[in-house]
Amino acid sequence: MFDLESLLAPMPLDQFLRENWTTRGVVLRGQDRDRFRRLFSWDQLNHLLNFHRLRFGEEIRLAAIGRKILDKPETPEEWIRHCQDGYTLIINQVQARLPAIAELASSIERAIGHRSQVNMYCSWPEQQGFDQHHDDHEVFILQIEGTKRWVVSEETYKYPLDKYNNVSADTGEPKGPPYIETELRPGDVLYIPRGHWHYAVAGDEPSLHLTLGVTCRTGVYWLKWLADELMDEEEWRRNLPPVVGGDTAQLVAHVRGLMGRLAALADDEQLVKAYLAHHLTTQNSRPREVSLPSQSGFHPLSTDGNTRLRQAYFNPVKVDYDAESEQHRILFGTRKITLDGAPAGFIENMFRHESFTVREAFGWAPEFDPAEDIAPLLRLLVEEGILLEERPTPE
Repeated sequence: MFDLESLLAPMPLDQFLRENWTTRGVVLRGQDRDRFRRLFSWDQLNHLLNFHRLRFGEEIRLAAIGRKILDKPETPEEWIRHCQDGYTLIINQVQARLPAIAELASSIERAIGHRSQVNMYCSWPEQQGFDQHHDDHEVFILQIEGTKRWVVSEETYKYPLDKYNNVSADTGEPKGPPYIETELRPGDVLYIPRGHWHYAVAGDEPSLHLTLGVTCRTGVYWLKWLADELMDEEEWRRNLPPVVGGDTAQLVAHVRGLMGRLAALADDEQLVKAYLAHHLTTQNSRPREVSLPSQSGFHPLSTDGNTRLRQAYFNPVKVDYDAESEQHRILFGTRKITLDGAPAGFIENMFRHESFTVREAFGWAPEFDPAEDIAPLLRLLVEEGILLEERPTPE
């Protein structure tokens, strides 16, 4: 399975984070030109086009520099005709359709603590899909087939936000020369920081690459989260003082008081922990993993000792324990499950292991009744999608 370290090799991860992350693009030459073909290939592209329902403008796009598509092509036949005219074919959110790419996106999220998604780009010889532009997220280019020439220049506006909704100002294109001009070959990786200008032109054969985008949360995101947290407090819901006859003295005093209250929150450790839990459990790029029939509630969990359970692959879980109330709180995406009186050793062991048998689970809580106490708890976690029952592979 690919992860961030293997993508960056031979550059060590700590060196990349120190020297390049968010500040400087870098080209990483692959030692094996076939290494990304386990992730994606022409065969998998054809599978997506032949067997998946892709909506134009959302899941699938077409792009060519200086040209616009006036109609709305909805069928593979129409898409192919545009490819024959030189349009780049783009499929968004490939991690939602292919397990290997879902694992890649999930591993990146675990490694760096920010959400990722993967788009596919199929370009034709000597064709350019987009004019020079910048993105509002970190970008990793994984070249799979063919070659592509890339040109990367410095940013003109530091850390742009959502450019598609005009959140960040447009400061114009870069004035100086590019600092990267390179041809990517199969197995190569190019990292482009958020805001750095770039464009690409395919070589003399069809090109296939994956773009791994990492959308990082910012201080502005944290402030919005904090505002939602503070809505439960009366002081923050109060009206600001009226401005009567242009006298702003009361308003100034009130705003300064609110700023003081914000400063005091810096010492609130519980608030820090609450944000960390939110940050770490809501970054995944996929909805919760589905496993039927065990999640339906109509299929009782087998309490046979050999029944094997595992943690969900793509959905991070955080577990907190409140000693005063003797409650475990399991945070799972935006949801929270509270367990009263669950054996601490059992919960700790359960989330320490990627998979385990029911027999092992019973052994982690010898003082509790397996059928009356532990089995119902396991069943609850399975139905909630936190644990999944592994189905034996047919022989």
